Amino acid sequence: MSTTLKSSVHQLVDEIENEQLLETLRDFLSLRKETQPGKLWEDLPEDKKQEILLALEESADESTLISREDFLKRKK
Repeated sequence: MSTTLKSSVHQLVDEIENEQLLETLRDFLSLRKETQPGKLWEDLPEDKKQEILLALEESADESTLISREDFLKRKK
């Protein structure tokens, strides 16, 4: 494993001052560490798997994509 990668992750974490973000990051990393690869996918209901696969397929077509700014405007 690359020590450069670990060092850059450590540096990013050290620079974060937002406690909520750090808690979220800790929870995410803990979950990822404890969960077997593929387990989340295996536990998903079939209809959710199909939705994800469809979204992935649609994302390959650049004509269906919108900019981040447009997305955020729609959420307001």
